Amino acid sequence: MNGVRREVDELAALVTEVERTSNSEPSRCREVAERALELARHLGDEAAEMQASYHLGFALHLLSEDHAALDAMERALELAVTLGDRGWEARVLGGLGAVHSGFGDHATAIELLEESLVLRRELGDRFGIAAALNNLGVTYEEMGLMPDRARDLLHEAHAIFVELGSEHGQCASLSHLGALDVALSEELLATDPGAAAEVAVRALETEQRAVEHARRLGDNLRLLGETLIKLARARLATGDADGAQEVIDEARGLTSLVDTTHFRLGLTATQGRVHRLRGDLEAAARSLETGLAAAAADLRPFERIDLLNELVALHEQRGAYAEALQAHRRLFSSTLELRDEVAETRARAVNARLDLERARAATEVERLRAERLEIDNKRLAYEATHDALTGLLNRRGFDAALAVRLADERAYVACLIGDLDHFKELNDTYSHMVGDEVLRRVARIVAGAVRGTDVVARIGGEEIAVLLDEDRGPENVVAICDRIRRGVRDHDWATIAEDMHVTISIGAATRLPGETAEELHGRADAHMYAAKAAGRDRISLDTDIQWAL
Repeated sequence: MNGVRREVDELAALVTEVERTSNSEPSRCREVAERALELARHLGDEAAEMQASYHLGFALHLLSEDHAALDAMERALELAVTLGDRGWEARVLGGLGAVHSGFGDHATAIELLEESLVLRRELGDRFGIAAALNNLGVTYEEMGLMPDRARDLLHEAHAIFVELGSEHGQCASLSHLGALDVALSEELLATDPGAAAEVAVRALETEQRAVEHARRLGDNLRLLGETLIKLARARLATGDADGAQEVIDEARGLTSLVDTTHFRLGLTATQGRVHRLRGDLEAAARSLETGLAAAAADLRPFERIDLLNELVALHEQRGAYAEALQAHRRLFSSTLELRDEVAETRARAVNARLDLERARAATEVERLRAERLEIDNKRLAYEATHDALTGLLNRRGFDAALAVRLADERAYVACLIGDLDHFKELNDTYSHMVGDEVLRRVARIVAGAVRGTDVVARIGGEEIAVLLDEDRGPENVVAICDRIRRGVRDHDWATIAEDMHVTISIGAATRLPGETAEELHGRADAHMYAAKAAGRDRISLDTDIQWAL
């Protein structure tokens, strides 16, 4: 037992460590996650496996290991659906969206992120809503097609992050807002240099605020490094090459601690832009070529495309048309590779979603089956203890209720037995269908004459029993019996059959010390027969016969 307890505690600590390192130390996260997943599967802890798979998926995404990231995220989503954890389902959908966006499949990314956002809104998860909005904005930014849509989403996300006081969220949203302004400034430069300069200043101010948030986080050097690169690009947009170089140098000092391809790629591309702004086109080209060669094995096709696009423009600006043509051929090859990879990965994703939908459907079928089984069991239990004709307890249900009440030796119990007078003749005269309707009405009359906590049962053909559970004195027992008797006698039976009259004879007994259920029932039954012997339409109690015509 102590060994299992130690493993449970170890697993909890490992999952915490996987979460802590997924965003800042992805390589470390991958190592820890292997042990966490092994232990979670050994212990059968699906919730821990789900969380570790999600954080591992995000770490693998940062390390550009897209297929492995998809596998981990899809497993996390499968577990979230199986566990019925909608909060984690929304979170993993967002993570899957980020992975798809990471390798250039923006259409699937937007679909997944929108789905995540809908769930987050349904759950009222403010931080989750902001995260989904932010990731959607980033995806639109990376597409480069709808910058205004991206800006609106990022502003909405930032407002929520400010409301929640999230340093990480504010840093992320601001850094991407700044990047949008840098792109806008570069676009305006050829047609409206004045407007381009204004937007560049705004971008610089935004990126400086993002870096301030990143510095306050302290323990996320990856985020700080990537935010510094965006700050360097904002400085370049304002024409400050020296200031940009200072920021790049600071970011480069983090390379031994930040191990993502995206970060190294950002450094390479930004250094090339510094050389280009300074007019050193050959140095800029060398920087890009060095980055392409160093990261050839790790670069995603669309990342290679970004570098090659810039390299083509540089060679053309230098007048090195042979190198430009060679770079253009590489660009074309990478474009085809990207198209094929996105199509293949999207097909894998579609198959995974189909598998998930099948699993979701199977889970729902199992839930419905269990629910139906529970309903059937309740129905069978009800039918076993209730009379089908009147809906009252039957003899089995009555005996069980009496046994429960008598189990407490100090509890007060009064047992009433009523039997319809001349019921056989009534059936013979008016038919059994009429007799059944009489029984249903008598059941309603008796149930209406007692309290909801009292027990009413049909224990024989025309025999009705009542258990009173509160000591209301002999006078009240008499009153209840007489209320039942009068209710039956005075009912408008002519609505069933003309000239029909129905009466009931009732016997009542109050529990004596040490008396068994059979003895109490037997005394009440004897009193009922005494009432019948005295002329019917009467009540008989322990003390004497009460005549009532």
